[in-house]
Amino acid sequence: MPQYELILHQGDTHLSTYDINTEGLVIGRASECDVVLVDSMVSRRHARVWNDGKSVKVEDLGARNGIMVNGQKVSRLRVDEGDEFTVGTHTFRIAKVTRHKDKPDTGATISFEKAGDMYARMLKEPDFNRLIILYKASQLLGTIFDLDDLLNRLLELIFEALPVKRGFILTLDSHDKSPDVRASLPRDERNGSLPLSRTLIDHVFEHRNSVLTLDAHEDFSSSESVVVHGIHAAMCVPLCGREEIVGAIYVDSGASDVVFKNDHLKLLTAIGRVAGVAVENAQLHQELVETERLSAIGQATAGLGHCVKNMLVGIKGGAEFVDLALETNEMKYIQKGWPLIRRSVDRIEDLVLNLLTFSRHQRGERTNTDLNLLIDEIKDTVAAQATLAKVTVKVEKSELRPLPLDSLGVYRAILNLVSNAIDACEENGGEVTIRTRSNDTHYCVDVQDNGCGIPDEMYERLFTAFATTKGSRGTGLGLACSQKIIREHGGTITFASKRGKGSTFTIAIPTQTLVAS
Repeated sequence: MPQYELILHQGDTHLSTYDINTEGLVIGRASECDVVLVDSMVSRRHARVWNDGKSVKVEDLGARNGIMVNGQKVSRLRVDEGDEFTVGTHTFRIAKVTRHKDKPDTGATISFEKAGDMYARMLKEPDFNRLIILYKASQLLGTIFDLDDLLNRLLELIFEALPVKRGFILTLDSHDKSPDVRASLPRDERNGSLPLSRTLIDHVFEHRNSVLTLDAHEDFSSSESVVVHGIHAAMCVPLCGREEIVGAIYVDSGASDVVFKNDHLKLLTAIGRVAGVAVENAQLHQELVETERLSAIGQATAGLGHCVKNMLVGIKGGAEFVDLALETNEMKYIQKGWPLIRRSVDRIEDLVLNLLTFSRHQRGERTNTDLNLLIDEIKDTVAAQATLAKVTVKVEKSELRPLPLDSLGVYRAILNLVSNAIDACEENGGEVTIRTRSNDTHYCVDVQDNGCGIPDEMYERLFTAFATTKGSRGTGLGLACSQKIIREHGGTITFASKRGKGSTFTIAIPTQTLVAS
């Protein structure tokens, strides 16, 4: 019996190949089809192609847009070698098999334009494991704003979700569009020649499609890297920004016999779609951080705007889970989506309140305030942040009488110090102690941590607006606002720090000017 295969191509580019057997291939949008096409022009079960032992035949399975053979619409037809068969926007060619194949190819492509629709559709599918992965990805995007850290954590998540052996995430330089490897697994793959197919990556950048190949030696035979590094199965998907590609995720099977499936490509494409927006935001933000932020208030405002954009990524991820809960009446999706929204809203609230505090000229309203109760509230507020960073928060209180304070302002001043202390400990975990005490003239609040300490070169600029040690994760407003609030009470903030040992910030508020009326 003559053997035939179905070749998916785009122009002169061979994308993937499928064996045509007597059982036949079902082509459509549904994940259970033999050939899955993510295309709005394609029905769930669109067409069938089979080999009856003598020839190849195709038939329309009742698709709303029908099928075309050599430009003519048909319902059922015998096709010959060289005939072209069109389903939706995808074109296949019938070819005789001229080589021995140990196993059939399961290649696929997903266009740039369809990636966003596919991500939204995937959130509505009842695949709990897939939703968990997308939830974890959204959580990373809503909580990590350092680009390199984000991409490395994202690649670790991909290795958790898919049977890949090697992986790289590349970003395109915003000026010359040259690719730069920003994350890799295993870690030692960054040394020497990178074991990835530049031909496959260049194809993705040029055609803006996600690509899966089971036989890279056949599909990309001209690629020297495919041969040298023993690449068999591979997937490469674009990091899709709002309008253009900002990078790519590349994974392969190494020298193993791992077989990638269409579902693997769909999940990787979904991750690339949502991650691309975060990468685009991070790149824009980093460009602003690298400029002289103190040169103009306009630059500072733009930088803050990009902080908000990153926070909105987390809100969007959480909102999609809430939408899913409304559609399915499943509370479990609310439980997953709401914490994402809550954390992102809290971050935006902190940013806005710091801006208002820093820009206001009038003194806040004074009411009798118990500092110890204020400390207890702050401990409860940072509990989730401390748990995530594996930091223990302790409180040591002395007996203090209520004093007339701007309670909200002092609360924010202390909260900024405690949040910074937790951030300083998050790399290795640690301990933060909040202590109240008094002397003859002042009430004092100490915020002590055993974290990374403060670089010597930051001492003079520590309380300057928009000066930060946190890179793209910080706005540089927290300490400046805290100092402004305490000065309005006639007090001071001092600090002592040692690199690698930790820091102690002390708020001192004079009691002699704060006697309640």
